[in-house]
Amino acid sequence: MTDERNNAGELTVRLVRADEVAWYNALMKEHHSLGAAASGRVLRYVAEAAGEPLVLGTFGSAAWRVPVRDRHIGWDDGQRAARLERVCANQRLCVLPAAAQAVRHAASRALAAMLRALPADYLSAFGVRLMAAESFTDPAAHAGTVYAACGFTPAGLTAGYGRSRGRDYYAYHGQPKQLWLRELAPGGIAALAAGFDAPVLAGRRAPDFNRLRVSGERGLLEHLARVTDHRKPKGVRHDLAAILVVVVVARLCGADSVYAAAQFAQSMPQEALRRCGIRYNTRLGRHVPPSHKTIKRTIRKIDAEAADQQMCAWLRAEAAAGRLNWRHIAIDGKTVRGAVRPDGTRPHLLAAFDVTAGTVLGQADVEAKTNEITCFVPLLQAILDGRGRRARGRGDDEASGSDGDGAEEGYAAGGAGGRGGGGGGEEEELVIVTADALHTQAGHVEAMNELRIGWILDLKDNQPGLYALADAHPWHDEPVLHATSETGHGRHEVRAIRVTSQVPDGITRRFPGTAQMMLIERYRHDVRGSGATAACRAAGDDPAMTGCAAGAKISCETVLALTALTPAQASPKFLLARNRGHWGIENGLHHRRDTTFAEDASRLRAGQAPRLFASIASLTISVLNRAGLANHAAARRELAWDRTGLQALTLLGL
Repeated sequence: MTDERNNAGELTVRLVRADEVAWYNALMKEHHSLGAAASGRVLRYVAEAAGEPLVLGTFGSAAWRVPVRDRHIGWDDGQRAARLERVCANQRLCVLPAAAQAVRHAASRALAAMLRALPADYLSAFGVRLMAAESFTDPAAHAGTVYAACGFTPAGLTAGYGRSRGRDYYAYHGQPKQLWLRELAPGGIAALAAGFDAPVLAGRRAPDFNRLRVSGERGLLEHLARVTDHRKPKGVRHDLAAILVVVVVARLCGADSVYAAAQFAQSMPQEALRRCGIRYNTRLGRHVPPSHKTIKRTIRKIDAEAADQQMCAWLRAEAAAGRLNWRHIAIDGKTVRGAVRPDGTRPHLLAAFDVTAGTVLGQADVEAKTNEITCFVPLLQAILDGRGRRARGRGDDEASGSDGDGAEEGYAAGGAGGRGGGGGGEEEELVIVTADALHTQAGHVEAMNELRIGWILDLKDNQPGLYALADAHPWHDEPVLHATSETGHGRHEVRAIRVTSQVPDGITRRFPGTAQMMLIERYRHDVRGSGATAACRAAGDDPAMTGCAAGAKISCETVLALTALTPAQASPKFLLARNRGHWGIENGLHHRRDTTFAEDASRLRAGQAPRLFASIASLTISVLNRAGLANHAAARRELAWDRTGLQALTLLGL
């Protein structure tokens, strides 16, 4: 029960209890010309002052079909059928005789209080989140002053038809009514007419496809339209780009196979198909979704690499427009283990992943007769378009990194490898690339220096001479400049970093632009029990783990790394965070493709299907990350449970 109080006159609004309905109806019949009739999901309110009823209000289900309302909202028949329950009608508003003497402006004050309480009460009673309220007044009898005072908008006059209870047809009564509409949630009326369910309809944080340009200029459809269609023009019913977008939406909703994607396409509503670019069949009078055979033949023969390039280009276009922010790029490869080709090979994709925004910026197909090393530089050149840096104004909050404060968020201006800083009174943002030891190659370093990229690369035994040079540095004389501690998942882990600018000549000759060397130490031991966990948390970032690991077996792993970032550009705290952040590509992309999208368990093997489905999975992960959804499995289940498919389309902005 909801109470709404107003100190001026002590007007109180509450729901009518079940045992008071007879009393409420008797008052309504006595004082309202239309009686006490109510229909649908009904809530009854009474406004009282000093225990005396002053105003009665009945709210119920909205009228099924009102052309003037439907035109004002802008929804079609399908949207009205799906979302009509989100509109509630003020079916009766009765001002009792005692109201005039008891409280000033009792009618408008009572109605306003009822409308404030209505959304929460309706959700509690019926599980429906209201977007708008409607009401009708007779222009010959009422000017609608009370409704205007409460924020209702006049939407126009009805045509003068009505339908009585028990009849399935409308009869002309010749008395047009004034329709009034009022939003009950910000953006509620726009959400009613949206092509896809907006987050406000769900009442929770959800992906909003409307924020991404899927249709229109520079949208996903336009990008995919650049992929060459391998099919013969004769007999083509669906555009290649439209089929691909349908598959993307299906994958967002949990379709992990070609058959599941086709099954989902058959269930998509007309508005969704239209926004996906599916043509309108004039003979059948509707948008016809692509069949299972059409989707299967298309994804087998398509140029999957070209489609992947266009999907990543769309994501990068969103980044350039300020929708996506990319600074730290992690590069790593993954094999689609379940897709075994006739020659025994499997598709292997080298991905460039924006760790900060969770977005795939580009992917390269590593062919069987080559390896990731040959694909590294072309991939970087493609995603950066020849630009490694982006200008920033002095007003941006970037840290110098000298003391570590704020280093998680930024770093100072300056080129890679000590190249010139930003001139002209401007600071510049530097793109940072991390990769595993396989890519600690002289050619890669030279290419990144030319692109003016800041890089962080590990040194391991694949470069034995260089590793020995770095390991020979007297690290025991270097202090620990920063350390972090984490306790969870049954273990206590401390990471410590030592940094030096004394780089041996042998390393700088091999890797020009190397500004610093790092030694990162990782200490870990298992933790069992709440008491041990509390002790580890109290120990903090002490590498010796004094007082928390008595009798425990402590493992230690050391990593040597090189970077082009100078001490003025990045603090030890920032370097340690970026080194660990590289694993974001494993946890945020590869692990999700393995588990949430069941990629390694998939038996897609024919033609380009495995390659295309892996690319679409990467795009889907990027969209869900951009929407702020950490649990992708739960997000896909929610989208799949929406049988209309409109929530998934909302995510894509279709």
